[in-house]
Amino acid sequence: MAPCFVLSASGLSTSGSSVTAHSLSSVCSISSINNSHRRNSSRCGAAQIIKAVASAPSSSSSSASSRFAYDSTHDRQRKQYDYVIVGGGAAGCVLANRLSEDRNVSVLLIESGGKGDSLRVSIPLGFPYLPGSDIDYKYESEPEDSLFNRRVFFPRGRMLGGSHAMSVMLYHRGAAADYNAWESEYGASGWNADDVLPYFRKSAHQTRKLGKEDKNNKKRPMADPEFHAKGGPLTVSDLRCVNPLSKAFLEAAEDAGIPLNSDFNDWKKDQAGVGTFQVTQRDGMRESPKTAYLQPALGRRNLTVMTECIVERVLLETVDDGQGVEAKGVAFFDGDNRRVTVSAKQEVIVAAGSIATPQLLMLSGVGPRKELEAVGVPVTIDAPGVGQNLQDQPAAMLSIESKQPYVDKRKSDVYYTEATGKSISTLLKYLFLGSGPLTSPMCEAGGFVRSDGSKTEQSCDLQLRFIPFVSEPDPYFSLGDFATGGAYLENKSNRPAGYTLQTVLARPKSRGHVTLKSADVRDRPVIHANWLENEDDLKAMVRGIKMCREIAEKDALSKYGGAEVYPGKEAVSDKELETYVRESCHTANAIVGTCRMGADDDDMAPLDSQLKVKGVQRLRVVDSSVMPTLPGGQAGAPTMMIAEKAADMIRAEAAAAAAAAGSATS
Repeated sequence: MAPCFVLSASGLSTSGSSVTAHSLSSVCSISSINNSHRRNSSRCGAAQIIKAVASAPSSSSSSASSRFAYDSTHDRQRKQYDYVIVGGGAAGCVLANRLSEDRNVSVLLIESGGKGDSLRVSIPLGFPYLPGSDIDYKYESEPEDSLFNRRVFFPRGRMLGGSHAMSVMLYHRGAAADYNAWESEYGASGWNADDVLPYFRKSAHQTRKLGKEDKNNKKRPMADPEFHAKGGPLTVSDLRCVNPLSKAFLEAAEDAGIPLNSDFNDWKKDQAGVGTFQVTQRDGMRESPKTAYLQPALGRRNLTVMTECIVERVLLETVDDGQGVEAKGVAFFDGDNRRVTVSAKQEVIVAAGSIATPQLLMLSGVGPRKELEAVGVPVTIDAPGVGQNLQDQPAAMLSIESKQPYVDKRKSDVYYTEATGKSISTLLKYLFLGSGPLTSPMCEAGGFVRSDGSKTEQSCDLQLRFIPFVSEPDPYFSLGDFATGGAYLENKSNRPAGYTLQTVLARPKSRGHVTLKSADVRDRPVIHANWLENEDDLKAMVRGIKMCREIAEKDALSKYGGAEVYPGKEAVSDKELETYVRESCHTANAIVGTCRMGADDDDMAPLDSQLKVKGVQRLRVVDSSVMPTLPGGQAGAPTMMIAEKAADMIRAEAAAAAAAAGSATS
């Protein structure tokens, strides 16, 4: 089914209720295609659509009249809900859906960003316009000693759907060993591979045919039903368009001795190998936690969603004659900067992500005593692990221009530049077939490798990604250069043709931390990434660049390439490549771990295995911050799995409490 748009009086729109949004870099009126799990749409006139995209007027992405997205039956004076969820990212959207399935409970979801209804979010190749935009928090680290005093840029989604709504949509679960280690090494009981697999299957709608893999039919890979299922909210799809360069990369990687892998999420197989990535897309459009989970639930009378509201603290009170602490609700600033409080009858659930969640806990008095006292926050619970254990995936680029970089850009379906958005054939493929380059996540192909070349059972330490777009060492500079060139059809940037091989540290050993700058939530937290402080991380990255060079030199890929522009052929020795990595590495956007779960007697684990904050009743954390370690791959799918499992925990506990109360009164 192709995506369908129509021209309305206010610009480009899709069928459904109208909301304000951007058309790539311009703004127009768009709404979601209907909330049902499968979309039905008719095809529309391409001339109208092209005209609308090219000429859509600009306006603010959020206005005073649309700061809140209230359920139509909601009483705006309401001050109490059963569940209050802080954060409308991946976990928050899952929880809002699952908890509101029980029509006897009331659920409030509070998001500090906007609605995230921009067309540039919906169209996969709109990704270059998202980092650094008004839907990005644009965090930065402190100057990093291990990176020659550079600051690290961390794009984080400022909208419903969170960071997954501005990611490159790759669907990776990690390996079974990652989850087994959560339980065996970190004391996270109930989170081994067998425990979490049902929730991965529950969350996803796998578009591949279910069945055992036919090794003789590589063109139509199957999905093993032991690991995949149909019918879940989140659509997981194969690419609708594979760039010829991405195919050449796979052939070159195989020539370099890396096997093909048709399913990185099949835990019966080794994760190692290369292949095309599966993505969270539906009918050629981005599938985010918002579109998959939240939109189908918005009509429920018991679910309220508030946007543009900044939660400043969780309201904690002493109970049991001073022997305990309990979460009573939250205080937040609304879109007009008014302070509002709401209470929670059942639980407060913090789902604000690995940067904002520890910040909020610390502002609420839960965190390392010394750090809280330093900024004048009264200490309620001394929890030294809050904000610690920050993990992320540093990445480095090997960039190669084509043989004629400013002539070859005319081949816009091969080399992705600003010319791609101006190609009529590209637009027509997308509008009428829901395919073509506009469905590309940019990182179409890649895989996982052990950088030391071993064939052992140890986990892959690197992820490789291939991008048919030539990038500077810092891709956010390249994306910014592209995005500031104007609307997609009128883009005036002048990007050379070429391609990039990206080395990503899949399972970093270095650890950073997040702390408070002040006692005011409106001040950004202080982030210390501490990338590459562990020498093993740096050495693996250097080996990865060498591996990428070996792949790029194979005939299948080298025939498309000209000069290596970054790091450049002059960078040969390990020391030279180490310098390049330290000078240029950037985030691959998989930030986790800052409020990890663990054993009850582990002081550095702020949460128990039920994701409850230790020492505080009725307060839970459910997001990427709870992960003890980063599963090799992206963090989006594991975060949604965690939220699915947490929702079952919460509902089971509430049902048990209700049954106990009923028994006590009978």
